[in-house]
Amino acid sequence: MNSGIKILLTVAIFSILSGCKYRKKVISAEVNAATVAKFWSNQMEYSSLEARGKATVTMNAKTHTLSMHLKMHKDSVVWAKFSLFGFGATVLITQDSFFMLDNINQQYMAYENTYLDQFLGFKAEVGQVQNLLLGNAVLRQNLYRLNPENTAMVANEGIATNTLDFNELFRTLVSKIETPDTTQTAHIQYDKYEIYEQSLMPKTVNIDVQKGDNIIKAVLNYQNVNSNPNLTFPFKIPYGYQRR
Repeated sequence: MNSGIKILLTVAIFSILSGCKYRKKVISAEVNAATVAKFWSNQMEYSSLEARGKATVTMNAKTHTLSMHLKMHKDSVVWAKFSLFGFGATVLITQDSFFMLDNINQQYMAYENTYLDQFLGFKAEVGQVQNLLLGNAVLRQNLYRLNPENTAMVANEGIATNTLDFNELFRTLVSKIETPDTTQTAHIQYDKYEIYEQSLMPKTVNIDVQKGDNIIKAVLNYQNVNSNPNLTFPFKIPYGYQRR
């Protein structure tokens, strides 16, 4: 279970299609100058956010449903805990570091933030990881262009290409991240949005990640969300834990 959580978090987060759900067939909204303008005006705004819910992770034909606790300050820190009966993983991503604590195997990971680059194909900032979790555009607005068929928006950064489809609410329906050799792809689908403090926030995030022969599938379900401005991000490595 810990391997699945690690890759899930580093892409959607850690920024993955659920093994226990069938991905819904979706219909994209028309993409033109007017809908693009509405899309950018509908990006989710927040300063701090806390969400609790469930995460369903499928890897190697095994599915695990975990409780999920997510906290973040915009553009500065992401903290997440995924657990079953109190055991699981805690992840902390800052502007320059990536940490993960695995209390099942009594191990921890500590890397520079560039650790995420190998999964995303570009140098990911904390805010971009947060965008993946919240249905916002991943890259900077000035990088996006309509594709030749005028059916989606496309942007490139590093070796990665991000393609965005819209829904009828002019929010992200599907966000795809691909690399030229096609061995590394992420397909994130946002099936449902609800109003949260005058913004539209996804309630269900379906993520399908492939890196080489490894395929990870997951669903993030945000159930209770608040904008607590006094968030704390506890992360302490217990004595005796081994670094991996």
